[in-house]
Amino acid sequence: MTTAIFSPSELGALLAQHPMAWWVAGVLMGASLAWGALLGLRGLRRAGPPLHRFVPVKARWLMLAAMAAAACALVMAGEVMAELAESGTEGPWGELDDAIAAGLRAHADTAVLRWFATLTHLGDTWMLTALTAAVAGALWLRQHRMLATAWLVALAGNGALTRILKNTFDRVRPEHVHGIAEAHGYSFPSGHSSASMVAYAMLAYLATRLLPRPWHLPSALLAGALIVTTGWSRVVLQVHYASDVLAGWLLGGTWMVCTVLIMESVSRWHADRRPATEPV
Repeated sequence: MTTAIFSPSELGALLAQHPMAWWVAGVLMGASLAWGALLGLRGLRRAGPPLHRFVPVKARWLMLAAMAAAACALVMAGEVMAELAESGTEGPWGELDDAIAAGLRAHADTAVLRWFATLTHLGDTWMLTALTAAVAGALWLRQHRMLATAWLVALAGNGALTRILKNTFDRVRPEHVHGIAEAHGYSFPSGHSSASMVAYAMLAYLATRLLPRPWHLPSALLAGALIVTTGWSRVVLQVHYASDVLAGWLLGGTWMVCTVLIMESVSRWHADRRPATEPV
């Protein structure tokens, strides 16, 4: 026995035995993290754009600096994901992944599987594609052209990155023989997890730009809950390993931060130099 409270296999078995309880705990944690992210965004806006003091007033330099910062964030996230993928093959993450998958195959109740098979549609491609088109169209018609563009870039960019990384890591999915849910293609990172992270977090961000302040916190809390629910459903259904979901959240979260960084910097630059009546 190591100095840790639980070994990876013991922790995995514990997680597999109580999927509903861990889902509730995860939703509460996700909502708390979303609340913290909202507070951080408000602090960023009070302090001004992070590049405002260092970048010349010209928009092209502001954009280049923001894009460089975003690229650095993506590179660091890529290194973490590579380490997570390697550990998931031979290290402690692999032991945890296998223990969770084996425990769920042995003990998951059919009713629980059906419940999460319903919830997992929150991250389905068809649903998020319809959501993307509807939100982009609404923003464009209401003259929020920059927000519509950012929304499309956030979703499309994340989708492209996920596809590239899946083909790069070539990880096969865990065995899932219950027949309640199926998934095909490579496993790492989880596309449902990364896409739901970007889509629902971006919707919460749009709420802070377009809706009155009382709506901001409920939007953030709901986004956090939906993101955790989608990711955990993939683990419970045994169509992804836990490390796949964590990698998906890391990818989507990093891409979302990059998008917000650029949006906040450019928005402030434009706000300082346009007529007050011009739409966002």
